[in-house]
Amino acid sequence: MEYNFETLINLQNIGNMKATTALEARCPEQAVVMAGAEMDFATAPIITQTLADFSKRGIYGFTLADEAFRVAICHWMESVRAFDVTAEEIVPTLGTIFALGTAMRAFTHQGDGVIVQHPSYYRYDVNIRDNGRIVISDPLIEKDGVYTIDFTHLETLMSEPKNKLLVLCNPHNPTGKVFAPEDLLHIASLANRYGVVVFSDEIFAEITFNGHTALAYVEVDPVFGITSTSLGKAFNLTGVNHANLIIKDHTLRRRYLEQRKRDHFGSIDPFFYNALIAGYSKAGFDWLQSMKQHVIKNYLRICSFFKERLPMITASPLEGSFVVWVDLRNLGLSDEALRSFLLNEALIVADFGTDYGPGGSGFVRLNIATTSERIEAFLAHLETACKERFFWTDCETTDKRGMV
Repeated sequence: MEYNFETLINLQNIGNMKATTALEARCPEQAVVMAGAEMDFATAPIITQTLADFSKRGIYGFTLADEAFRVAICHWMESVRAFDVTAEEIVPTLGTIFALGTAMRAFTHQGDGVIVQHPSYYRYDVNIRDNGRIVISDPLIEKDGVYTIDFTHLETLMSEPKNKLLVLCNPHNPTGKVFAPEDLLHIASLANRYGVVVFSDEIFAEITFNGHTALAYVEVDPVFGITSTSLGKAFNLTGVNHANLIIKDHTLRRRYLEQRKRDHFGSIDPFFYNALIAGYSKAGFDWLQSMKQHVIKNYLRICSFFKERLPMITASPLEGSFVVWVDLRNLGLSDEALRSFLLNEALIVADFGTDYGPGGSGFVRLNIATTSERIEAFLAHLETACKERFFWTDCETTDKRGMV
């Protein structure tokens, strides 16, 4: 079946965050919006049709995680992500960040530390601080755009008794890194040695490339591990606040459920229920595979263009997700100047690296789950602005400032 990934969704007048943010920033009409980790095209037809049919019923009442819901999750995790989940191990929550907050309240106390591997999704830090906990930074090591874990530093942090929780993001947002099984095993060995609960955000887990697989963390650490799954990224349902945790350890799950009750978790969103049943199907899987092919084509186009036309700009390897981490440090601009250059000269709206904490300076994050036309517009805008700034005119004969 052919799917349409070349038509932009009309985001106007529906309260969409991306459209509202661009409007509030007074972006010029011709600006190319590459920000926000949401697809710019419609989700799988099986989901839109299922939700349309459900909507016509006219009843949107309290909805439970019944047998059909749990069976769909178990089947999907086994067939698509290759790990076994039992029905009782599934813990529905009100979204990934909500779930992280519940985990903090269940397993840590006010003033305790929560370890985050920066650069990282900024809402982890916000949620940690909002819950009265302390952000403990464990920066990833970057070399030529490739990111690795500093396990010596991580062990130092984990050995501190007040640091009781680690937030893992796999595939990693914003760098696109997929952590190898040996990395997860190393984390698990430290977590079990020091009694640290690991909350693994795997919202991008179904979107991996070039033989990389996002192994579910609970597979390697069923004692201290929590895996958070969602339709949010795979099927563009970020606005439907729901996630399903997989917690294998009975004691860990009981403690989490007790806190979830105190947090007043109630019904599953009925639209999410129906979207999950539809998405976690053969039709949903087929659409997902086609979407991934479109995304990796966009990524390869960007990398090729950078290499041939803008060699001072590079992108980190895209192992997972549909966001690309782009290194602009060779432009020689401060973060404030870089922001101004992209917004006011290149007319590009991106997610700026400084929003992602330590290690983000000089980088931007781009959403490439978009149309080929938007990718080409982004590249054209960037090249024109760079040439007008005289950063270079010919990569064979000039340095980064465009001087012969």
